[in-house]
Amino acid sequence: MAAIVKSTINILDRPTAILDSSGKLLLGEISANSTFSYPVEVREELIGAVNGSENAAMVASLLVHLANQEIEKKSLASELLDKYREISLLYNLSEELSGSLDIQHIAKLVFEEAQKLIEATDGSLILLNQDTKYLDVVFTFGTRYQPQKSVKSEEDIVGSVVHTGRAEIVNNVLSDPRYLERETPINSLICAPLKIRNEVIGAIELSSKKFLEYTSEDLKLLTTLASQAAAAIENAIRHKNKIKEAIARSEMLKGQQMQKDFLPERLPEITGWNLAAVFAPARQVAGDFYDAFLLPNNHLGLVIADVCDKGVGSALFMALFRSLIRIFSGQTYLSKDCHPYQETTTNLTLDSHQHLANKHEIGNPLKTVEMTNNYVAHNHSNLNMFATLFFGVLDINTGLLNYVNGGHEPLLIIDAKGVKQYLKPTGPAVGMMPNMQFKMEQIYLEAGDILFGYTDGVTDARNPQGKFFSQDRLLSILDRPELQFTNLLDKIQGNLMAHIDEVDQFDDITMLAIHREYLANE
Repeated sequence: MAAIVKSTINILDRPTAILDSSGKLLLGEISANSTFSYPVEVREELIGAVNGSENAAMVASLLVHLANQEIEKKSLASELLDKYREISLLYNLSEELSGSLDIQHIAKLVFEEAQKLIEATDGSLILLNQDTKYLDVVFTFGTRYQPQKSVKSEEDIVGSVVHTGRAEIVNNVLSDPRYLERETPINSLICAPLKIRNEVIGAIELSSKKFLEYTSEDLKLLTTLASQAAAAIENAIRHKNKIKEAIARSEMLKGQQMQKDFLPERLPEITGWNLAAVFAPARQVAGDFYDAFLLPNNHLGLVIADVCDKGVGSALFMALFRSLIRIFSGQTYLSKDCHPYQETTTNLTLDSHQHLANKHEIGNPLKTVEMTNNYVAHNHSNLNMFATLFFGVLDINTGLLNYVNGGHEPLLIIDAKGVKQYLKPTGPAVGMMPNMQFKMEQIYLEAGDILFGYTDGVTDARNPQGKFFSQDRLLSILDRPELQFTNLLDKIQGNLMAHIDEVDQFDDITMLAIHREYLANE
């Protein structure tokens, strides 16, 4: 720049002098005949003067132009340096965030970088709780919010940013009507929403106890930080959810295995009798169950039941009902020193004067169902859980079946001509209220007879059009002279699957069948 000015002075025909703002000669020579003085002002600031003839005005104008150019170069260089630093910080932050799966750590990293670029005394990262619809303060520095605090989503300036999804600058917070007196006093604030694919999940805010003039550049920078934070938070939440899902799957698999363990590993093999069962839960665990177990004196316990509701709760009660039936029917022998559950006015307790079942009561279905009902009603009435339940005790030698049907679907007796008898309910569902009245009925299974039981998941199965499989269609399969026990359940299940087609199974499907063979001389 100096060379350009010196060259310009040399071509002038009269002496010219360039002075600084204090009058000190910088370039040229001062002539006694100099009659003109031209000030050099750059951006309203006097930085010197040019003395000489009228031609000195050209030199002053050139100096102003060159000075402005120099200032713009320095400003641009400074701006580029700032941008480089900003980009470098954001890049480094992005690298660090990509490896973090903890929201607290993510917030800490974001605020560390934010404070290098934007002045602030306080800051917080707030997430919208989808369950409570409150804003949860998950990270904070300063005193504006307490960590782990929750605020209503529609309250204060930050709540407004979350609600509208628009970033804001408020440089006079105390005059803003959304400011809440209960907050720690602040004077200036900038806030940007955290967005994941245009869905607002929270906000990040910086504030100052002293008055600051936050700019649009500050807000633009905070919005960029918020975008990076939101992406990292989404990854952290997704990772956390995957862990939860993996744990839930593991627990569900354990539950499935436990439930399978409560079902018979294999059905009893009894000379002269054939047993078969189908168990197809609608979910990972089920409320349906069946059981077949040997009792003393050549008796066989038979159970098919459906616990109300679905899912884990009903599966737990399925295990309870199954265990109570087995215990109270005498499957588990009690020594003389063991005592049975007996009913009291408030609960079931141990009575030292009576045993669970004597030789006449072992396997008594009426006694078993009554005790099961009272135990569940007394101990779990607050859960409102009950089961429709059929429990029968079959004399293997004679075919005599003593049974109680507690509100369950009628079981069917089928012979060579088709359905010949229905074993209808003899009492209400089991477990609803203490001391419910049940009746025991008897029937003989003759040679060739099939006892068939099912849960309502069979008849209530729906096709893609919402039509039920229905009892009529079930009977159309059962009520046929050519029916064979060997493929009975397979045939019903095949028809069910064809009916359901690609629709999700609505309810648990359970079937149990017992066939008395013909004697060799029959």
